[in-house]
Amino acid sequence: MTEEQYRQLCRYLALTGLPVTTYFRKLIRGEHVRARLSRFGLNPHPGVNHICSNVRQIARNPRARALEPEAVRQLEFLADLLCRESDRLTRQK
Repeated sequence: MTEEQYRQLCRYLALTGLPVTTYFRKLIRGEHVRARLSRFGLNPHPGVNHICSNVRQIARNPRARALEPEAVRQLEFLADLLCRESDRLTRQK
């Protein structure tokens, strides 16, 4: 196995989350090897909630409001838009 092939194998293993032996068994059997989704890929709500929560914490900070009130208003608007779009997308499925 060349160095480049080994690096490619390591990338595939990282994407699938499988051990080397299981990965090769699936290849030998001709099974489809799928990439493992991240925990946020399975359910986007926790990630969106973390972002919205962080933005709201920044927006509530009196110092941030004093320095850049317009930027804080834009952040609040974008956080609300993100939450609404996330809800809309999950209802479409």
